Amino acid sequence: MKITDLKVYPVQGRHWPRFPMVFVEIETDAGLVGLGESLLYKSTGVIESLHQLRPRLVGQDPFRIEQLWELLNRQGVNAAALSGIEMALWDIVGQACGQPIYNLLGGMCRESVRVYVDGFFRGAQYIQGEYAQKAIEAVELGYTALKMDVDEPIPMANRFNRQVRASDLRHMAEMVSSVRDAVGADVDLAIDAHGAFDVASAVRLGAALEPYRLMWIEDPIPMTNMAALAKVAEETTTPICTGELLATRFQFRELFERQAADIIMPDLACCGGILEMKKIAALADTYFVPIAPHNMVGPVATIASAHVCLSTPNFMILEYQLGDVEWIDELISSPVPIRDGQLWLNGAPGLGVTLNHAAVEKYRAE
Repeated sequence: MKITDLKVYPVQGRHWPRFPMVFVEIETDAGLVGLGESLLYKSTGVIESLHQLRPRLVGQDPFRIEQLWELLNRQGVNAAALSGIEMALWDIVGQACGQPIYNLLGGMCRESVRVYVDGFFRGAQYIQGEYAQKAIEAVELGYTALKMDVDEPIPMANRFNRQVRASDLRHMAEMVSSVRDAVGADVDLAIDAHGAFDVASAVRLGAALEPYRLMWIEDPIPMTNMAALAKVAEETTTPICTGELLATRFQFRELFERQAADIIMPDLACCGGILEMKKIAALADTYFVPIAPHNMVGPVATIASAHVCLSTPNFMILEYQLGDVEWIDELISSPVPIRDGQLWLNGAPGLGVTLNHAAVEKYRAE
């Protein structure tokens, strides 16, 4: 079997044009078509990279995933583009073998994938009562874990320094308190700071939020200085989670060596792909660190992430977007199967879903 073509489909996503979805299809001479997704967020040239990679892939054996990955990675290929291609190759191999991808990765470690919802607060103003009500509505839908933003709506978001003022700290604590009171003690709650703070401010934030028993504080400072992040992790009792913008196991190495995070969140659509996430997870497990994959854009990456999560011993929880674009379920052959806060795969070969080309064309991004 040989690869005959690579096609790229950019689609309008949440807060368009901020978060486009980029789907990848790889065709073969056996009639099998593999599906993948690349993350365009905070990355340039992804679509161009995918188009440029077509001549390198045509004529290649899609089963040679490891070899193709190494050749492309060593040539400096955009990691997000490589992720989408690698996903599609696994989809082809799964279909050819008549097995879901998770079986090719070692089989199931669990029956379903627990998810937490990001964006449950969409449509609400940054006001205690509105966030609390949105949290209650998410829990009523069956979700048992939520994540909320704390940095963007406060005044410091419009300043260039990373220092938090007393009024900012109070506001963030009150918002978290309102959500915790609304959902109760048994719902897991995480916050995302998007790397907004400096070390001292992050430590102060951790102390202020300690009473609310958070699942984690995500990216309290930028992930560009692992020594600084390690200091935050050491001085904060709430677990620190990071890693969404790190690509390949090589970029995660220093994080583990410095013990700079308690939980990691590689993103399948930009970290290097399915097998690379398994390698990152295995490396994390040697430090007894769980993975909670980042997952912010399209349904293909969500399904692919679930295959990895099912087969990974140190998996913790997967991100799922609530309040996404209204056409999200139209883009693939069947909606992402979420029930009672869990994602259940159907056991079909490969990824188990195909692209709905009519919907992709209807919502195509230019």
